[in-house]
Amino acid sequence: MRPGALFFPFMVVLSLVCLMGTGLAQTGSAKSEQPDPGPLALHKVVLFKSGVGYFELKGRVSAGKQVTLYFKHGDMSDILKSLTVLNLGQGRIAGVVYENKKTMAQQLEDFGFDLSSQKGLPGILEQFQGSAIEIAAGNLTITGRIAGVEKRLILEEKVRRPRFFLSIMTPADTLRTFRMDEVTSFRFLNPRLNEDLGRYLAIKCQSRLKRQKSVTIIPSGTGPQDLLVSYVTQAPVWKATYRIVLPQGKDHQPFIQGWAIVDNVTDKDWESVHLSLISGLPISFVQNLYDPRFKERPVLETEEALAVKPTIPETGIGKQSEKAAAPMARPGRRDLALMGADKKAEINRLQQVEQGLRSMMSEAVTRSVGDLFEYKISRPVTIARNHSALVAIVSKDIDGQAVDLYNAATRAQNPLAAVRLKNTTDLTLEGGPLTVISGDCYAGEAFIRTLKPNEHRYITYAVDLGLHVNTKQGTKTEAVDRVIINQGLIRMHRGILETTAYHLHNHNDRTKTVVIEHPHHPNWKLLNKTEPIEITENYLRFEVEAPPHTNTPFTIKEMRDSWESVMVQNVTPEDMLLFIRKGYLGDTAETKLKQLVRLKAEISNLNQALETLKQERQQIFDDQKRLRENLESLGPSMEEKALKSRYIQQLNQQENRLDTLAQKEKELIEARNAKQARLEEDIRTLGQDLRL
Repeated sequence: MRPGALFFPFMVVLSLVCLMGTGLAQTGSAKSEQPDPGPLALHKVVLFKSGVGYFELKGRVSAGKQVTLYFKHGDMSDILKSLTVLNLGQGRIAGVVYENKKTMAQQLEDFGFDLSSQKGLPGILEQFQGSAIEIAAGNLTITGRIAGVEKRLILEEKVRRPRFFLSIMTPADTLRTFRMDEVTSFRFLNPRLNEDLGRYLAIKCQSRLKRQKSVTIIPSGTGPQDLLVSYVTQAPVWKATYRIVLPQGKDHQPFIQGWAIVDNVTDKDWESVHLSLISGLPISFVQNLYDPRFKERPVLETEEALAVKPTIPETGIGKQSEKAAAPMARPGRRDLALMGADKKAEINRLQQVEQGLRSMMSEAVTRSVGDLFEYKISRPVTIARNHSALVAIVSKDIDGQAVDLYNAATRAQNPLAAVRLKNTTDLTLEGGPLTVISGDCYAGEAFIRTLKPNEHRYITYAVDLGLHVNTKQGTKTEAVDRVIINQGLIRMHRGILETTAYHLHNHNDRTKTVVIEHPHHPNWKLLNKTEPIEITENYLRFEVEAPPHTNTPFTIKEMRDSWESVMVQNVTPEDMLLFIRKGYLGDTAETKLKQLVRLKAEISNLNQALETLKQERQQIFDDQKRLRENLESLGPSMEEKALKSRYIQQLNQQENRLDTLAQKEKELIEARNAKQARLEEDIRTLGQDLRL
């Protein structure tokens, strides 16, 4: 890049700022095309980031003289919501009148005639049959009432041509007929009819014009009246754009320039207006106040034979480093003395460039307005309609340090060149694009979100290809270090060691400050002695110095919790042996758990005994069924009688055995329930918090 090449574009921008400051920043002249703005002139414009603008007009008018303003059809609801009219003189505002939204077709429906047909004068007069009229035909002037219009085919030069004839009933009750092509003029004798005809034509004419609606202000009083009119309506959002200069030395801070892009899309030039730009988002909404609202009413039909009376229906985040940003080095006198002539010239040129950039001053006076921040342009601004302009709003030093910001999720192999900024300008910097200039070279671009005073932010603008990052991760499971027994649950804790090793290979010729963004897990414990310089919602930020041409390792160790759970009810003798061998149980817990295991075994034996009784009872039931079936099949013979007696004896023995089994089952159930209740109580009261 040749010396001094950077000055041209910046000098052009500087000239633009000066022109705008003196109210001459018009990118085009539209005065000759604009209509007379009337007695009220645009005095003030305030643009908001919520997509609306505040417009203020001032002017002097005579008392009683109406002032008409024109607005776009789509802006009328905003105008009606926010329009404020003040009479600063001795009078008052008698009224404000505006056009409603009735369409042309709706307005024309009110007339008893339709002039939209293509039938010309005959078609018009035919619709006014019976109306009093005065016509001029040749040297005659005749008055009368229109009787009708007749179409005839007249033979002319052997061709039948259509001709129209107007029939008039004269005051002498004489019917006269005139060819329409002989009538040179006519007028209606009813003034109201002429007035309606004029209004009809005016509506048709207005529909051909630009879709604008008029708002008429009527002041009252005596003498000249000073009016102030203000309103809020939709406007383009003003946009912020920045340039930041990174000096090549340590004696100067970075320098930031801010510009506002303002668009005038209105139908009028902004001539020497007082312009303010508001940073913030005041609540704004659109409500349709312009359209007339009608309530639908029921249509009642009245029968011819019987009048019916209508019925009436019933009524129905974290730690942030306070480490000061390191200043960027500039060569001292001793350093300059040791340099060659070429190097000295280069440094001097860079210093001249920086000084030239710093000499461009902002044209904005700033202040806080509640939760908002205002950039008030100090000199009147002129912007032609349908044109835009750049307005300087920031021109200050700012605390900053050049760093590399590494995030593996963004780019795994290289960090991004960045600037660690602290907003020391006392201004709210609205979000927008930012161009980074390092020395006299374009270094990259970034986008910043709204930056409040004293707020920190990292601005990334390029990839640092001279620094390579290699990342390795490892996981190690630790031994159980804690056993908790509570409410029938055994919980065993062990730590999982997560290790992330970052290897920074710096191939540059100077030391790089690298900020590593490491994923932040709020429930993990950081084991590093080096604390993070900042904690965000999703990342821990660590700062590492990477010397030139060196591989710099940096390891982050974290411990996360892992819990295993076993229900005491499900502990087996084998589990008991494992717990005792691992040392997971204290003496008291071990004794109680052994008792629980024995109780479980005893309850299991009782359940087994009950199952055996159940099986025996079922076997007896099956045998009794067989014996009863056999008894039913025996006859009266002696042998069968002996066999029947034997079956009955067996049935009696089985009934006795069933009684014994029922008693034994009752005893077993009582014993099992008692042990089960004891087991549940012992499980509930068993507790331990043992750290190994």
